[in-house]
Amino acid sequence: MHEWALSDSIAAAAQEVRQKQNLKNVAAVTVVLGEVQNIAAGVFKDIFDEVKKNYPGVESAKLIIETEPAKFECLKCGAQFGLDRSGLSHETNEAIHFLPETAKLYIKCPKCGSSDFKIIQGRGVFIKEISGEAPGPGGK
Repeated sequence: MHEWALSDSIAAAAQEVRQKQNLKNVAAVTVVLGEVQNIAAGVFKDIFDEVKKNYPGVESAKLIIETEPAKFECLKCGAQFGLDRSGLSHETNEAIHFLPETAKLYIKCPKCGSSDFKIIQGRGVFIKEISGEAPGPGGK
């Protein structure tokens, strides 16, 4: 389950920011999940809540999750379109989850039927913001 590795990396990054910015603690971490990745937000949050306990100053951090909708652009006709998972099997969704480029095997442009498109939005996972509490007087 790579949600565990993602959660651990995000907690480690939050701790690094806390140390570099001399924050007392990390209050919140905002993470953007691209729709193409199909990360289970609830599972991801639960795992983060466990993993953060291993990082001093991050233990009480709130995880804020934003989803970035998928957007594709057809390289044949120029149409832009979103991701409709309704006709995709669980196995297909998993394939796209682990390797987004495989979307071209399963998704076609709704305008011209081409599978020659690029992902222009909604791919990947990234940290948007890490906020924390500044140290009190005397740096504590």
